[in-house]
Amino acid sequence: MQKNLLKNESGMAIMMVMSVIAIMAFLLADFTFESKINKIKVYNQQDKFQARLNAEAGLNFALAKLKLYQEGRNLIEKNKQLKEIIQPSLIESVVTMEFIYPIPLPAGSDIQQRSALEEFEKNNLIKGRMGVTISSVSGFLNPNNLRVTPKVEESNNQEDPDSDEEKSIKPEEFIEQKLVNTLTQALESEKEVNPDYDLIYGNANPELLIKELKFFVNDLKNFNDSERAEIEGNYLSADIIPKHAPLTSIDELYLLLGWSDDLVELIKDKLTVHEVSVIAVNQLTSEQLKILFPDITEFQLEQFFKHRDGDKELQIEPQEFKSEKDFKDLVVGKLAIVDDSTYEKRKKELEQAGLTIAVAGKLYKVVSKGFFGRAEYSITAFVDLPIKPTPEVKKDTKKEGVPASKPINEDEIIEDEFQEDPEDKTDEEKKKEEVPLELLSPRVIEVRLE
Repeated sequence: MQKNLLKNESGMAIMMVMSVIAIMAFLLADFTFESKINKIKVYNQQDKFQARLNAEAGLNFALAKLKLYQEGRNLIEKNKQLKEIIQPSLIESVVTMEFIYPIPLPAGSDIQQRSALEEFEKNNLIKGRMGVTISSVSGFLNPNNLRVTPKVEESNNQEDPDSDEEKSIKPEEFIEQKLVNTLTQALESEKEVNPDYDLIYGNANPELLIKELKFFVNDLKNFNDSERAEIEGNYLSADIIPKHAPLTSIDELYLLLGWSDDLVELIKDKLTVHEVSVIAVNQLTSEQLKILFPDITEFQLEQFFKHRDGDKELQIEPQEFKSEKDFKDLVVGKLAIVDDSTYEKRKKELEQAGLTIAVAGKLYKVVSKGFFGRAEYSITAFVDLPIKPTPEVKKDTKKEGVPASKPINEDEIIEDEFQEDPEDKTDEEKKKEEVPLELLSPRVIEVRLE
């Protein structure tokens, strides 16, 4: 009986069928799971691609707005009467307004407004959401301005009697002083709030650190400071080659051998590696105001920003500066931060360093964010509106009203020299000073993708 049971194979077929079904079910479940995962990946990739398209559309929209700003700014700069009515700061404030899509409807909007918005959304090609912000870059300290311009030996050794080299400061020296002051102030502020200050920044020497930055951005042949041997030796011993060229991104500060990451994080938001040229007084921060006027008091700082930005608690309305004269009147007149001669001296130093005090800027930071589904894509771009260089006016040595073929004797030249009218020279100088500022088309000089 037992032998017959062992030889009975009647149930093997069903066992094999059940095993095959179980294996097939497992393979089907695994295949279905992989298909769903791949499907989700494809959808996510599509969403991310659409979000990127929305972000790029936002950047193009910002460039179009800045193009309108350029044309409007040039128009009012050429028309004195129009400039008195419409200030550049007003155009800038309109252009830099934040843009959000879909456009939110304000509370209490009527049927006509809603239908117009629905019609707009129906006819555009944007899918998803988009947000665009444009802000003027207020930081004016540029490490690239530490670059030393090599001296050009003139053919004639005649000294210009109008030059005032003893009283003026070289642009790179002025920027170096301001960078040292800025780093020193940042360290002093950090010392008050950071209990680990001595551990992180205890050995920081602002002057030597800025010298290293100057060494990093300059051609080696142009850097002849006394600290060169020490700084160059540190890089040679570490087998690191400095850039010896202008910085193209603020993140290149992390390449400095003597600068820790904490030190870079402490100061990098106060600097820019792009050509600012214009100090926009309506965007000045308290730290930047201290850089311009180191002797300003806390009370004067408070009063300055109450005047410019207003105070809701005291019901003080904001009064943005409409011209550089308004800024000067507040700094010199009402607040007496500096006297008139000190202000003009500081203004001259800034101009020598390539910086101009104005109410509207020329360098803007654009942040465009695109959204679709769960995907988000962000583009940060720095857009510059270059200032068109003013052509140098060559002096005409020929006498007006005298034919070129007619010889001019020495007596006539001497007589004409005595007959020169000083008012004519003053008019020429005024004409040069009144050359209107002209901005060129906006261009993207740095892009960061996230």
